Amino acid sequence: MKTKVRRFRISIAGIALLSGVLLIPGTVSAQTNVPDLLSSVPKTVVLDPITGQIISVTAGSIATTSSAITPDISHRNNVCQTTSPVDFCYYGHSPYANQGFYGSAGTWYNTWYQRYAFETGAYTGHACWNMSICSQNFGENTYVTFGGSTVTGTSVTII
Repeated sequence: MKTKVRRFRISIAGIALLSGVLLIPGTVSAQTNVPDLLSSVPKTVVLDPITGQIISVTAGSIATTSSAITPDISHRNNVCQTTSPVDFCYYGHSPYANQGFYGSAGTWYNTWYQRYAFETGAYTGHACWNMSICSQNFGENTYVTFGGSTVTGTSVTII
């Protein structure tokens, strides 16, 4: 009987994946119409700050921007450019400054306290925090939170 139940569960999971339903552990129900995480479709992602695992993904209305970039990753302290091209931004609670990143592929390392979210803006990339935890890569126009928690940012990578 256990074999039949296991096959049934695997079949249900396969059907869910083929139908475009995303099952996220810890959620009450499956999410449908979830944007591709590397696409430029506006979306909001919530991460578990301890593990970096995705808690939820929802379609969002973040303004679309151009992806014009300049050579090498660059950094703006206390400012995230919101006009085209929009910066990759690591947001901090006051009195800690927001950190804006722009340019071409690269990684910027530092320590930024009290980070509550990041936004990819016109770029594809990821952020790291708490010494060794990194998100996966996200596409343009993705807003990512830590589910109400704050973290200590350690790097931003634009790919």
